[in-house]
Amino acid sequence: TIRLFGLIVGIDSYKQGTIWNLESCVDDAKKVQRWLLKDLKVPKDHVCMLLDKEATKDNIERSFSSHLIQNTKTQRGDAMIVYFSCHGSTVRWAEGPGTEVLCTYDFGQGNVVGLLDRALQTMLLDLSKAKGDNITIILDSCFSPLQSPANIRDRRNTRWTPSDKIVSHDASPGRPTILARDDLRDVGFHRALESYTLLAACPSGEKALEGKEGGRFTSALLETVRETPLHNISCAGMLEHVRSKIGGGQRPFAAGLNVKRPLFDAVPFIPDLRYFQADFADDFKLLRIGLGTVHGVVEGTEFSVHPHNYRGSCNPVMANALVTHVYPTWSFAQAKSSVPPTCWVQIRRWNNRGGFNAGVKAKNSSSLLRR
Repeated sequence: TIRLFGLIVGIDSYKQGTIWNLESCVDDAKKVQRWLLKDLKVPKDHVCMLLDKEATKDNIERSFSSHLIQNTKTQRGDAMIVYFSCHGSTVRWAEGPGTEVLCTYDFGQGNVVGLLDRALQTMLLDLSKAKGDNITIILDSCFSPLQSPANIRDRRNTRWTPSDKIVSHDASPGRPTILARDDLRDVGFHRALESYTLLAACPSGEKALEGKEGGRFTSALLETVRETPLHNISCAGMLEHVRSKIGGGQRPFAAGLNVKRPLFDAVPFIPDLRYFQADFADDFKLLRIGLGTVHGVVEGTEFSVHPHNYRGSCNPVMANALVTHVYPTWSFAQAKSSVPPTCWVQIRRWNNRGGFNAGVKAKNSSSLLRR
């Protein structure tokens, strides 16, 4: 079982009628969930998703606690992902500077000011104390874009809403563990603590844009994770690829002490037993593969050649190889193009018309190979 747990929040429609509704936050949240479940093979009950009316401030805080912190299925060291696609804003204090806020569904209703930066910081600190620092928070929102002519023109497609009429009198009523206001002055969502890694759509003062196809950041991020060998690239390196896809107008970034780690500290990227290691024979002309006649391999069996054997990490076909010599427990194959000295192969076609000895297991497989 993949040891990854997530809370995903997407909000297009807001209860407060004066807030400009968004178009693609819910779709983005569903796409992130699909990536976790389909690509990374995360069990469905490991992911909690809150959309629109479900994503009230109280419900988000309650789900964060019950699904991540208090969940008895989670263990210390498990990978945790918290994803938000919604409006952001900056709420002014009754006195002093403003604070950044993620706009929950009930933002602006009564005394609800959404999820404040310092409140989320405290929640993440509580989570890290309970489960460790393998925490990734992804924000496809913006909080205080400069009101330049260009930004005003993009207002309809910006994940930000003004909050001129909302005043926060209390950082987080009823949360005795909230850090002192002085300790978190000017924290902002972009000042990541050492307890987690932040992947954000843009820095403070810039805009996070969306279209009907999705948020620019989330769309580029999901393209990147499907095209990148995630098991051996850092979060910072991955964000470089995201930036190149977005181009100008928006600058996503990564922050936190763990940005040099792979995403989720590589927890989901476990060996895929469908791949078998191969290396070159002494003459460097033929690949030597640890599968032979007892496994059903014959002359003419076809393999695809890959750079690694990690599940959930982009693993393209580098070449195809055709078996030319076969022995009981190993075989030689001719690669049709150049490949590295050590690589991994997967069966494409057995090309054997007879049966094979199903009582013998391949050395890298825990289940029987099938034609």
